[in-house]
Amino acid sequence: VDPRTDALVRQMSDRLASAAAFALEAEELYDEVPEHSPRRQLTNVRHVALRRPNRLVGDASGDAVNRSFWYDGRVFAALDKEEHIWASGEVPPTVDAALDWVFQRTGTVVPLADFLYADSYERLMGSVQRGEYLGIHEAAGVPCHHLAFEQATIDWQLWIDAGKDPLPRKLVITYKTEDEVPQYTVIIRK
Repeated sequence: VDPRTDALVRQMSDRLASAAAFALEAEELYDEVPEHSPRRQLTNVRHVALRRPNRLVGDASGDAVNRSFWYDGRVFAALDKEEHIWASGEVPPTVDAALDWVFQRTGTVVPLADFLYADSYERLMGSVQRGEYLGIHEAAGVPCHHLAFEQATIDWQLWIDAGKDPLPRKLVITYKTEDEVPQYTVIIRK
């Protein structure tokens, strides 16, 4: 990994970890590739708020989801608003441990979770085989450091705000081992 690229991801991770609380709004676009139908792109909007060490709430609505979740340091609860299904359970007492528990027990990936962990650097860079700096390019309306990475099963790009606050502004993941090579894009506006 290019040293400048590595340093930028570490700065972003350190900035996210230093925030006692933050909220974000993100628009996600992703490919759905049905077996006997044309590829289609779906869009959702996500709102997430975090307060360390043990508060997290999120809401998503759009083409494919209409869900909310809450975590209060003891219980993780989720609501599917279209199916009218509610699930909850006791989980560990930190955001990091709760996110791990939800994934390990249910297989559910909380979108944008890599940015919610106390050490997003390790989450993002742990399996990277190669990383490059691509220059300053605009994302979410601001100039950003544009970075590209390769892993065994995905390629991904990250745009980090080039201003005084190195926050993530855009992420693109390409699932290179899946049929039709679908992509997931998220633009973080706030």
